[in-house]
Amino acid sequence: MSEREPDISASTTDTSASTAEFRRFASGANAETAPPWSMRAPGKRVALLAITVIAVAVILGIVAIIVINK
Repeated sequence: MSEREPDISASTTDTSASTAEFRRFASGANAETAPPWSMRAPGKRVALLAITVIAVAVILGIVAIIVINK
């Protein structure tokens, strides 16, 4: 029994296009969107989000304990 070799020609073109697109993005040639590393959130906003997530987790934990013990 012989196994077929995968057709590499089609995937090579896609890989090259992807690499070129990534390089264009990384170089900043795409002016319509800012690179993700340039978007900075204020420290207060991050702290508020963290506190909110922790508070919701604690409340859900308390509700789960109450439901399990009934």
